[in-house]
Amino acid sequence: MTRRAGAARRRLRLPSPRTLGALFAGSLAACAASQGATRAPADAPDADGLCFSSDTGGAIAASIYSLPSRYFALAEAERLLDAVHALAPRRQLVVLSDLRLAPAPRRHLVATDGEEFSPWPRDPFSLAHDSGGRVRVVIRPNLQRGREADARLGEALVRGLPAELRRAWGEPTSTRAPTPFHNGQLLLDRDALWLSIHSVEPRALELLGLGRVPVETFAAPAGATRYAAAARRAAAELAELNGRPARFVHPLPRGDAEDGELMTALGGGAGFDLDSLLTLLRPAQGGAVALVADLSLAETLLPPPGDPSWEAARRQYGFVLPAGELRAHLAAAAAGPRARGLDRFLDLVAEHLAGEGLAVERLPAMLVPIPWLGRPELAHPDFVLGWNNVVVERAGAALRAEGFASGLAPLDAEAERRFAAAGARLELLPPLVESVVRNGGYRCASNHLREADCGATPAPMAAPGRER
Repeated sequence: MTRRAGAARRRLRLPSPRTLGALFAGSLAACAASQGATRAPADAPDADGLCFSSDTGGAIAASIYSLPSRYFALAEAERLLDAVHALAPRRQLVVLSDLRLAPAPRRHLVATDGEEFSPWPRDPFSLAHDSGGRVRVVIRPNLQRGREADARLGEALVRGLPAELRRAWGEPTSTRAPTPFHNGQLLLDRDALWLSIHSVEPRALELLGLGRVPVETFAAPAGATRYAAAARRAAAELAELNGRPARFVHPLPRGDAEDGELMTALGGGAGFDLDSLLTLLRPAQGGAVALVADLSLAETLLPPPGDPSWEAARRQYGFVLPAGELRAHLAAAAAGPRARGLDRFLDLVAEHLAGEGLAVERLPAMLVPIPWLGRPELAHPDFVLGWNNVVVERAGAALRAEGFASGLAPLDAEAERRFAAAGARLELLPPLVESVVRNGGYRCASNHLREADCGATPAPMAAPGRER
């Protein structure tokens, strides 16, 4: 293994309530955007008995993208869609956009009619199958502040599907889930739903009748265990919805003297989507593999200052720093308190998953400070540059992961090597840069309909009829 969790657990003294509060503030990350969530108006959800396909295998029949012109230029959108089609020529591509995209084989445009959807269709809805194999779009009931329009994204997809896809998907309908969720914070394996304490924050707060995480109570075991109990109950609701037992990627407080230190470590993962930090694989040979991000590892793999990839990265992201200074500045950012706290959380996750029986490997990741972009309108402190935010697909015995290229070719090659060692081929696609700098990797920027794998007889997924 590259680095088992048993590696260094960095022990920290329990900080003040104010510092702990800063760690947990806004812990429900959006695949990009703002923090916080509220409930949408209630309706009559009917999500019982649905089949949610796992993230760790199964063929992808269709990929759904949201490509608004206020985030992406036409050429950038076309470049990504062409690359996905070249990678998977039989896959249907459904694109919600106001861009004038060119007609192309298996590409279906859903006009957004002035709706200000975000570029992250992963978060607000899930794609499932009912007992007859028909597609159901399961919409989350919780709204993200600044992204309220996304509550209508799933319904817009259902309304805008072309007739041939509607037939192939069994005349899909939408329904609202009975419990809050955020798909950037959930990883579905074939036999478990993996999540963190930050994955269930909105529902845990509802259950406790609170408007914010009660960090001032975590110094005492009773406060930490009370919050953990709410997290477990919220996890059980998500488990019932997704048809799998819930498992946490880290330990939870148990009412002993170490709970304060544990909550400190957990706070280091606040503000980050779980799928940007952890990837689960099910290779043909062996058991489950967990690829866990590692900021300290990335620092050791950075190319030398004169490497041409630094200039390529500077141009790709629009850094205001000179290319020759990027390496030193990234190393300095990795030594900062936010990066150290995140690394502490990641080491805890890696150690816990190894104890749960998963083979654990590490992937490089970096925190890139937003001020390097010279864009004061971006209020978040940094974005994750890494290789965990990918989508996994199995085709026969082959396991493939697809994600965005980073712009740093030597690190892209190292990520490909590490995926291959874990049993999967990593395919890197042209990035949607505006999505990345707003903390939305490829998994965030896409949603995928897989063949039903829960025992139902699925409707045919390859749409018949003429190609567009």
